[in-house]
Amino acid sequence: MKTETLSTIAVAVVLLVGVPAAFPQGSFVNLDFEHPFLPLTPVNPQVLITDGLPGWSGYIGGVQVDRVLYNTVGLGSSEIDLQGPGSLEPILQGSYTVGMGPSAQGLSTAIAQVGTIPTSARSLSFYVYPGSLFTVSFAGQDLPASVIGSTATATILGADITALAGQTGELRFQGGGELDYIQFSNQPIPEPSFFALSALGALLLRWRVLHLRR
Repeated sequence: MKTETLSTIAVAVVLLVGVPAAFPQGSFVNLDFEHPFLPLTPVNPQVLITDGLPGWSGYIGGVQVDRVLYNTVGLGSSEIDLQGPGSLEPILQGSYTVGMGPSAQGLSTAIAQVGTIPTSARSLSFYVYPGSLFTVSFAGQDLPASVIGSTATATILGADITALAGQTGELRFQGGGELDYIQFSNQPIPEPSFFALSALGALLLRWRVLHLRR
């Protein structure tokens, strides 16, 4: 019984650290990129952004684009791509992930969406592939993000948006790498020490479970 109880606690600790709770997402749509209009039929090998990323607008070098790559990546050129079933690129969550890459000439890439933040939201979280570099802004205001957790394939970043709750504006992600599972939450961004203690607690619980089995 002790072993089962400790195992349950250990799983709960991992879930608290790594999985955002379900929460209304205001008027924003398709924040997890799981709702393209199917079937996607790429041409050279692009799809309309309105089909691949409904609700989102894409920008390369500050110019709005109407198409994104599908299940492929550009070689040295600025690009926005949607990776889905059959992709050779990592999928961070669910079945679809968005990739962005600036060109060697320094042209920026971004995706953006105008919407209203839930009135009770206190934080914004999102998944990135380790090593990805993104800046986040809302209504032109930068949102400093910090690491709040991880999964087997992604780093989870979070930003405090308490002062922006209920406001309407453009949510923009700019940079390079892979991006997924953008979520608003009514939970505040935990202090970094929380994750250090949680990780230590999980390790101690695992050691205790293994010890009891001997």
